[in-house]
Amino acid sequence: MRFIKIIPLLLLSAAAAALVYGCSDNNIPTDDTVQAAETTAAPTVTASTTTVTTKAVTAYTTSVTATAPAVTTEAHHILSSPEDTGLHCTDESSQSYEFTYNGSTFSAAYEPDNWHISDSYLITDYDDIVIICQALIYVHPVHSADMENYRTAEDMAYEWSQHNIAYYLLPDGSWKESAKDVDLDAKDQNKNLFDFMMDKLDISTE
Repeated sequence: MRFIKIIPLLLLSAAAAALVYGCSDNNIPTDDTVQAAETTAAPTVTASTTTVTTKAVTAYTTSVTATAPAVTTEAHHILSSPEDTGLHCTDESSQSYEFTYNGSTFSAAYEPDNWHISDSYLITDYDDIVIICQALIYVHPVHSADMENYRTAEDMAYEWSQHNIAYYLLPDGSWKESAKDVDLDAKDQNKNLFDFMMDKLDISTE
């Protein structure tokens, strides 16, 4: 909405500049009679121009305001704690899990140092993703790339968000299909979209 408000101000500034320029003494009159005539005529021209400009700007502002879509920048978070996910095991081997988000059920499969989230692209709120990752860590932590420490919910959420970006940017095909799910494992810690592309192409970045 700020952009819409700036346009009329710019138009008014341009109109004012044009009026000032039109009334400047670029040509100094040499005859007092001519100078008096110009001084008398100036208010008439200025008033007419100002009226036309004001009407045009008012009409433009009204038109833009009426047609501009409402923009909402406030994020909407659904989760407030890991418990809100309802993460629970669905088999005796403790490898298949489910959790709920925004009224939908998602599958999460665990194997050593990897959480595989199916249809992860459907969850896009970063703060909620962090909470989901924290719930996963509470059940089974995942080693970091050095295999000595453990991944945090934040760096797992970063990887998840990079997968989301890839899914929405890639054209339909095998790469897009593989980006719809995310594997939160040890080897992919701190990798970004470029790194994942290099992995797909089997190109070393070192």
